[in-house]
Amino acid sequence: MKDTMNYTRTKAMKLMVSGLLVLCVVIGTSGCSDGLLTTVPTDRVSSGTFWANERDFNTALNGTYERMVGVNGNLPFFDGTTEIGYSHADWVRQHGTVMGRSDGQSGWPAGFWARNYNGITRANEVLSQLETVEDGVLSAEASNHIRGQALFLRGYFYHQLLWMFGEVPIFTSVPTVEEASQISRNSRDEVYARITDDLSEAANLLPPSWPSSQYGRATSGVAMGYHARTALYEASWKKYHEGNDARANELFNTAVNMAQAVINLNEYSLHPDFRELFTYAGEQSNEIIFDYQRVSGQNGWSAWRAFAPSSMGSNVDIAPTRELVDRFPMEDGLPIDESPLYDPEAPRITYDGSGNPTVETIGKYANRDPRFYGTVLYPGAEFNGVIYNSYPACGDGAPAGYCSPTSDRILISDYNNTYTGYIAMKYLDPQDEASPTNSGLNHIKMRYADILLMYAEAKVELGEQDASVNEAIQEIRDRLNIPLPYDLTTMSQEDAIDFIRNERTIEFAWEGLHLADIRRWGTAEIVLNGETHGIDVNRGGNQFEPIPGQHVRSFSSPRDYLWPIPTSERDLNPNLVQNPGY
Repeated sequence: MKDTMNYTRTKAMKLMVSGLLVLCVVIGTSGCSDGLLTTVPTDRVSSGTFWANERDFNTALNGTYERMVGVNGNLPFFDGTTEIGYSHADWVRQHGTVMGRSDGQSGWPAGFWARNYNGITRANEVLSQLETVEDGVLSAEASNHIRGQALFLRGYFYHQLLWMFGEVPIFTSVPTVEEASQISRNSRDEVYARITDDLSEAANLLPPSWPSSQYGRATSGVAMGYHARTALYEASWKKYHEGNDARANELFNTAVNMAQAVINLNEYSLHPDFRELFTYAGEQSNEIIFDYQRVSGQNGWSAWRAFAPSSMGSNVDIAPTRELVDRFPMEDGLPIDESPLYDPEAPRITYDGSGNPTVETIGKYANRDPRFYGTVLYPGAEFNGVIYNSYPACGDGAPAGYCSPTSDRILISDYNNTYTGYIAMKYLDPQDEASPTNSGLNHIKMRYADILLMYAEAKVELGEQDASVNEAIQEIRDRLNIPLPYDLTTMSQEDAIDFIRNERTIEFAWEGLHLADIRRWGTAEIVLNGETHGIDVNRGGNQFEPIPGQHVRSFSSPRDYLWPIPTSERDLNPNLVQNPGY
């Protein structure tokens, strides 16, 4: 369990949960509902009633942070809509997106739209009240910090909307009903400018760090990091979707400069243990630039119930795929098709008369990049004191050594189990097993490794393949004692881009970044059409084949590179033109 010090330092930030009721009164009933026009609050209390001291402003900010995650925003579910994650449960909210069937009435995109505009409304209300607060209520420092956080949050929510939906309406104040029902979508360039203006000002107002009692609030490094991410995302869009290389290069330069500014802060470093970073022991690591705060018993989430092995009480909502597994290199740094260390054989697991397992070999899963073991649980691996075995059930034709007598076995009719044979390891801490729907593990929204890889990617996209690119990649691999067998300065630009894209995919799998990556790179139409696959299963004799996913995915280009504008919003405002193809 989290130690007393950890609970103490998060208590102030976790007031976001108890403070939500107050905030809902402040910004109105519709501001706390995901099903209404979320840009418009229907009621407010007077400033004399609520906005009377610094604590009130912080309570309102806490409620604004709360909009960052939720049923529509738990990070692993983003990866579950890509080729690196799979669910064969067709009732999950993401299924329509996976199958290419999203439209204006789909719940998942509509929920994201609502939640992000909810957050923008809350941030704008804080900024509005800050302008009218009476003299002496707030110190200059407190005022700056409150404004900086509200601007960061507004920039964050618009960043989310931009990569999800493209052009969206901009509100810099709480609109009237009439304004909200008539506004049109702003251009991508206007939305980008709004985001980066907010983040730039926020970076100048926010401190580089907070006291431990305020851990989790935005800092100057967070604002600069999101400036880098927004610039990189938009640069890729300009290059790969609009063919505007000149503007793309301007934005890639911005991404380089902002990432370098975060590096120059000397506030962050890589955590020495990759697996530990995503457990309770890794919280408050110097690698974490920003994480969404969770506390068991207050705003816990279903990490264990959603991702742990079935035998340990999970529904296995999403599981990693073979497409992800095969991306991980070997411990010599080489990919599996180049390394002499790679053994293509399937693991062999036998059982004695008492049912005790012996792992005779782990085959293709031996000698892999340590990030693999911190990301994927595979047949033959030990977790939580148990040898995991997801082979098909013994007695169903699978031979000894390649079958499973456990409840983790793959079964096509079992919709509450993995159907790839893999389990995601990030955000799995055995401390949560006793309370599987109430995890207090924080969601890591940005960490230092992302800064290094954003820097490297933007430099290579600019054709600036100098020693600093090698150094950024090497720093990440040094954490793992994995060599970098290539010199990126001598690679072709295309090969260097592919290498960095793969590095991003394996480094951040299950952290919710891959969907944005494949969309901005323009590769989603390649990787999101067709089957996904899982572990090798025995088909008789010595024949092994990777098990295919039950659902064949579909992605329609260019339509699916943007999500549909919710029909409910367009019914209220006919000026919200739908994205093409919906």
